[in-house]
Amino acid sequence: MQPQDVIEQQYREAVDALVEKVQKDPYVLAAIVAGSFSYAQVWEKSDLDVELIGRDAIRPTQSFFSLIENGVNIHANITPRNAFKQNIESAQQGSFMHSYFSHSTLLFSRDDSIQEWYDKNANRDNIGERDKQFQLLNVITSTLPSLIYAEKQFYVNKDILTAFLSLLNVVQGLARIEVLLNNEIPAREVIQPALRYNPDFFNRVYTDLINCEKNEVVIQDALDAVNTYLNERQFIFQPVLDYLAEQKAPRAITELNADLGRGLDEDGEESLNLVCQWLVWKGIIRQVSMPLKLTAKSQIAVEEPAYYYDGTVGARDASQTQLKGDIHAQIHRAVARISDTLEQDMYILAAILTNNLAEDNVWEKTAVHITLILRDGTKFKQEQYQLIEEGVPILVQLHTRSAYRKMLDSTLQGSTLHSILADSRPLFSKDSLFAVDGDANFPVGDPSYLQVSERDMHSQLLNTAAEATAALAKTEKWFHLKRDMDYTFLYITYLVRELARIEVLMHGETPRRKAIYQALKHNPDFFKAAFTDLIDKPKDETMLGEALEQINQYLEDNLQTLFKPLLDFFEESGDERTISDIYTHFGKRQLGFGLACEWLAQKGVIEQYSAPVRLTRDSKVSVEEPAYYYDANNPFLFDL
Repeated sequence: MQPQDVIEQQYREAVDALVEKVQKDPYVLAAIVAGSFSYAQVWEKSDLDVELIGRDAIRPTQSFFSLIENGVNIHANITPRNAFKQNIESAQQGSFMHSYFSHSTLLFSRDDSIQEWYDKNANRDNIGERDKQFQLLNVITSTLPSLIYAEKQFYVNKDILTAFLSLLNVVQGLARIEVLLNNEIPAREVIQPALRYNPDFFNRVYTDLINCEKNEVVIQDALDAVNTYLNERQFIFQPVLDYLAEQKAPRAITELNADLGRGLDEDGEESLNLVCQWLVWKGIIRQVSMPLKLTAKSQIAVEEPAYYYDGTVGARDASQTQLKGDIHAQIHRAVARISDTLEQDMYILAAILTNNLAEDNVWEKTAVHITLILRDGTKFKQEQYQLIEEGVPILVQLHTRSAYRKMLDSTLQGSTLHSILADSRPLFSKDSLFAVDGDANFPVGDPSYLQVSERDMHSQLLNTAAEATAALAKTEKWFHLKRDMDYTFLYITYLVRELARIEVLMHGETPRRKAIYQALKHNPDFFKAAFTDLIDKPKDETMLGEALEQINQYLEDNLQTLFKPLLDFFEESGDERTISDIYTHFGKRQLGFGLACEWLAQKGVIEQYSAPVRLTRDSKVSVEEPAYYYDANNPFLFDL
């Protein structure tokens, strides 16, 4: 590694060089740099994140650019002035967008209004109370699924490892909550400030948990601590409680989503369903049901949950809202009843059960997932509804026949959706697309469907390898530069799960949700040494350094398989290809492809150059984008 002062100077010179060029472009009004350069330390594998603001009438050649200056890779977005204004002014305080800009630096501006907007909105001084309440709600909506999954893995599946990994996701969410509660804008890494604000709790569920032997007592203690943390902070759910209290009558979940969901992130509406269900389980609010018609012309009604809150509901009511006794039988009775009801709706062609309801995989918090296929031309207000049948929550996803068929045809084998479809079971079908007896045009529930074709395998491997190289760069930064062993291990947990998907795909199989177990069967030596053998030991520099060496070696050993589509493209072209050429060829303008090329260049597999590119169709000046050359006879490849 180069000395840190040399690296930082290289990055400053890269920023200066980019600013000098874009300032000469009259169609670029301002530039903002975010990420590590702006608020943390950079290191030799860091990228720069830059936002360019253009004139309102700008005609960009593309919205996202991979650029290069002084040997530094730069990821740049270009946005018209009015769109930038809308984005920054609509960002709630404490949100990702607010955090992104509040941890950024305005490099230059030739427009006073941009300077004014930036100074007003991109600050870390305080968070308005209303915005803080909604950001807390946003965070908890994204955290509860991991908590419930951790509980299921622990209580139902007796899976200590998966429960532990899910708990780490929960802790990340709770750390964001802790930071927000202390009126700080959460950055990407939030556990470190959360440890300062609440050391007792976060040492218990993070530091101590990472560095101890994982057993039932330890996981139970962490789950108890997490639930106590949330029970003591009921105000996190205040927007929901205030809304229901104001209504003075039960409100259906569709109404609640329509009214309250506007203040949440894009996927917040869907998550409100689980928030309300969780509040019911806790005995904080009450649940009833109301009739709902799924399509504009449906004559058949189903039931959706409705909720009310009068401040008098207590924990004594919680036991009345969860399934008891023979839960498996109750759930299957509910599925049979809802299936019979849905089958009567002439606009519904098929219903497909998409989750595993085996006796050893259900518990009192299980929700049923059903996909409904509708006649083409059927009109419906939303694509997803939360229903309830005999106290069992049922989430239904709606698709027209043609839209669903299109999705099936475009689904890559080996993808997450592919895995879900292979485990699905038709409940009923009035159409040849699916059939309950298995004689269908599409093999839902067919185990052979889990096999992955070679073409799709290579496509999935390239996508997953790109994710893995990005995670590896973050992991190495925290190991080499930050020297935070706990956080290094946290990133290793994310990284190894990507490697597990790679291992499974290389064996022609579809990765499941617990791909790590599939990978352990195929390659126990590597995944034990680089991951599972680390789980129960105190984390130190020697151990994690060896794990990172093994991970790097694993990627290098499989390099030609993982990046085959990319290397084939380079080899067939026989010449330098720009990153824009790559995006055009593969039809996806994904950051992952750029990161994959950067990793291959760092490894010496491909050579990196630069080529001029114009930011807009009217620009008279150009900046530099990466260009790459691949020599199949590269000596490096023969050493692998």
